Amino acid sequence: MNRVLISLLTVLLAGSAVAEDWPIPPVNLPHPLGNNWGNYQDYGGGGYFHNGIDVITPDSSGAEVRAVAHGWVKGWGTISADLHWRLAISDSPVSFTGRAPGWLYAHIDKDRWHLQEGDEVDAGDLIGYLVAWPIDATFDHCHFARISDTGAYWNRFPNYTWWFIQNPLTIISPNTDLEAPVFENARSGGRRFAFCRNNSSTYQSETGLTGAVDIIAKVYDKTGYPTGDPEWDKLAPFKLEHMIRRDDGLVVRDWTLSLSFAGRLDDAAIHVVYKNDYTCNSRGDYNNRDYYYVITNTDGDSIIESSDASGHWNTAGVGDGNYWVIVRAWDVYGNSTTDSMLVTTSNGVGVEDLPPLALSSPLRVSPNPGRGPARISFGTGRQVNASLKLLDATGRVVADFVRGRLMPGDHSYTRQGLKAGVYYVRLSIDGRDYSRKLVLTE
Repeated sequence: MNRVLISLLTVLLAGSAVAEDWPIPPVNLPHPLGNNWGNYQDYGGGGYFHNGIDVITPDSSGAEVRAVAHGWVKGWGTISADLHWRLAISDSPVSFTGRAPGWLYAHIDKDRWHLQEGDEVDAGDLIGYLVAWPIDATFDHCHFARISDTGAYWNRFPNYTWWFIQNPLTIISPNTDLEAPVFENARSGGRRFAFCRNNSSTYQSETGLTGAVDIIAKVYDKTGYPTGDPEWDKLAPFKLEHMIRRDDGLVVRDWTLSLSFAGRLDDAAIHVVYKNDYTCNSRGDYNNRDYYYVITNTDGDSIIESSDASGHWNTAGVGDGNYWVIVRAWDVYGNSTTDSMLVTTSNGVGVEDLPPLALSSPLRVSPNPGRGPARISFGTGRQVNASLKLLDATGRVVADFVRGRLMPGDHSYTRQGLKAGVYYVRLSIDGRDYSRKLVLTE
């Protein structure tokens, strides 16, 4: 199945979710989180994405777990001994055997009452009790995730086959987040970001960047609902984006989505997102939470995949000079923090030595705002290597118009059948990036 089909199926599955409350009482209030969707995790066996949210309970004596939505129990089993028993509750009845979305509730006490496979459940129903967490009594939690699988029953334990398809914080409510994400120094000496050769551990000084460079930012999020441990309160942010601007104001890379922890997680892409070496050592365990993000490992959409590792900043393509690297971090609730750092490129290429600007006429989108098909136009004064995409407000690619060489001349593209909403046009030409917002109305 190709990536476009997988992305579309994931969106359709996740889009059917209806949930109003949290899985731990009080169900109508936000809870502290011990881990977030997409957190870097490593307890000695290698790094992986945390594929759920760990909802911390205020009751350390085996709190109730309650269903967040109507469904049918399709899975009851453990992936590892007594601590890891879990219920998988599908949105669809056991008579439906195709791929269906559902909810995962993990760390259920097997020795106390709980639901069984085949049981039907309504939102708010008691489905079981949390097991006591032996590592730390204050870390009793429900590992809660949005998943999908196939079959009448999803009881393939310990080797489950479900996908982890959507960040629960984009669905459950209330999810009021009181605090914005926090940037930390990525390197000593007050340096906010780190810079290395693309896909390597060869680091460069920010005063002399050369060649293809990865930019690394160290960021965490806080919710304002503390667990009692300041390290546990460090969570993965929801979204990161970046831009690069010459100190005279010329934008050489407009705002570009670096990553979004909204949709499906695949551990094969863990090192695409997180840097983990002696200089930028990502950690995620009970004692340490350090998240170093490679913000240039992206093709500009919201799908996290291994091919994103080819992303970088081509410093030789912008000419020697001073540039502001600007990174913005968001949480699910919409709080954001922006940080920046002034750097210098030193490739021996002056701005005056670069080829003339590729655009012979500017990037235009229409109607904006308005109704009807989306129209995109621009002109190129020479042969260029180009990429042109249309993305929706979540960063999902709606149309991939161009990927490859374009001859000189005027170029125009049309996309019909779009729903009303906010879209973004992303054009990249020979390492220079341009973007426009497109607003379609009913």
